[in-house]
Parts: sequence; structure tokens; C-alpha cells
Amino acid sequence: MLQGAVAPFPYAGEVASLGAAMAWAIGLTLYRADTRATGARQVNQFKNLIGSWLFLLTALIVGVSPLSIRDQVYLAVSGVLGLAIGDSLLFKALALLGPHRAALSACLAPVFTGVAGWIFLGEALSWEQCAGIPLVVGGVALVLYGYGAEDSVAPLKGMLYGTGFAVCHSAGVLLAKEGMYNAGPLAGSALRLTAAAVALVFFSLGRRDLHAGLRPLLRPRSLKRLLPAVLIGTFAGIWLMQAGIKWAPAAVANTLHSTTPLFTLPIAFLVLRERVGPAAVVGSLVAVGGVALLLGAF
Repeated sequence: MLQGAVAPFPYAGEVASLGAAMAWAIGLTLYRADTRATGARQVNQFKNLIGSWLFLLTALIVGVSPLSIRDQVYLAVSGVLGLAIGDSLLFKALALLGPHRAALSACLAPVFTGVAGWIFLGEALSWEQCAGIPLVVGGVALVLYGYGAEDSVAPLKGMLYGTGFAVCHSAGVLLAKEGMYNAGPLAGSALRLTAAAVALVFFSLGRRDLHAGLRPLLRPRSLKRLLPAVLIGTFAGIWLMQAGIKWAPAAVANTLHSTTPLFTLPIAFLVLRERVGPAAVVGSLVAVGGVALLLGAF
């Protein structure tokens, strides 16, 4: 059902986008321990390698239509930007900030996209977009204030990493949209993740730390966290994201992708036993509402 180029039922793209946000919330929670213990790039490399194998195996079993060279280039570049570079920055933010605040940093992407378009491209900002920018920034700031100081966390550095992820993710989504006119979500996901995996493997070979970086992640204790994280957060999450990009309007899909912080809130409270005060709840709602205004979902 999820490999077709045509939506299988009404609002399938919206449902898929919301499912992707939920899957990422679970994945971020499971990835956190190993990003802190081993390193963000190493965990992302493991994630991309295992995830690409899962997608390629599924594509071989299910079958996909051939892609044009144009679509392949767009999807491959999208994967390198969004899933290799972007997710490495996200995992750095995750190690410093925790799942909720790292996920919330993705809400900043539309802010930078809108402001950059206004400054460099002369694109006019509507009143909704002008209202959305301070809502997103204010919501993120409120969440950071609500959490207060936590261990030796460096919130500013973490948010800078998160902002870098947000920019790369936004560019990756736009490129993926261009490359998926004739491609189904499965083919798009497989190509994007494979391109990201290959890019990181070459980067690690250049640094001569491929085996050293992956070895700690192959221990049974790490595998118990990482394999479910790859299956839920990467395999299911990316497949659902591609379905949302394909079947839903871009503004709606991106807004629903940005609701991950709403799912990480209960996880942070119930699973990680983190303190979640009213400021964190209100700030998350305000930031996601600001994203919806920025992207024209209302």
C-alpha cells in the first residue's frame, strides 16, 4: 500500500506524516544513549547502513518502478543533505539536549527558510508568516526556559546543531519533493538512505575510523536499543515521511512532520523521567502552531 505513487485513501499523506512524527519521537529516545556514549556520526552511520539494507531488501521483495536519472540525482542529493549531514547534526543536538528539545529544534527550519527567501530572493512574507516567526522562536525559547539547567548540557551549542539539522532537513525535503514526481515512497526512501549511507562510509574511510566507530555499536547492549530505533525511527519513520511528502501538500506534510516535539513530551515524562513543566508544554504547542502559520497550513 505504501509503495504506490497514488494515495491509497483520502488524507493518506496527512496520516503518514503524523505517523512519521510519532516514529521519530520513539527513535530519538532510543538513539540518545549511544549518541552520547559513542558519537553522533557513528550512530547515524549505523542507522543509515542498517536502514538502507532494510529498504533495499523491501524494494527487492515488493518491487519498484525504475527512476529517471533526474529523479535519482534529486533523491540522492536530498539523502546526503538531509540524512547524512542533517541527521548527524541532529544526533549531536540529541546528545546535548535530549529528545524533546532536539526535536523542537527542527521547528526552526521554516523560520530560516522564510527569512532567507525574503533577504536573498526578495520573496514577500505574508502576515501569517510574519506572525509565525516570533511564535516559533518564542516557543523554542520558552521550552528551553522551562527545562532550566540540566546536568552539564550546553543548550546554546545543542540548539546550533539543531538549527543546522533544521536547515539541512528543509533542503532535503524540497529536493525529495522534486525527485518524487514519478517515484513511490519506497523507492524514494531506499535511494535517499542508500545515498546517505554511502556518503558517510566514504567520509569515515577518509578519516580511517569506519571499523573503530561501528565496533562499540555492535555490542549486545547497544543493539537492543539501536535495532528497534532503526526499525521504528528510521525504516518506518522515513518511509512514512516520504509517503507524506508524496501524497500531502508540502505545507501540511512539513507541519505534521514538525509535531514530533508533541510526542516526545510524554516520552520524556513517562520513560526518561524528565521534568516536564507547563512552560515546556505551552512552548511546544506555540512553536508547532507557529510552524503551521509559516507553512500556510491554516
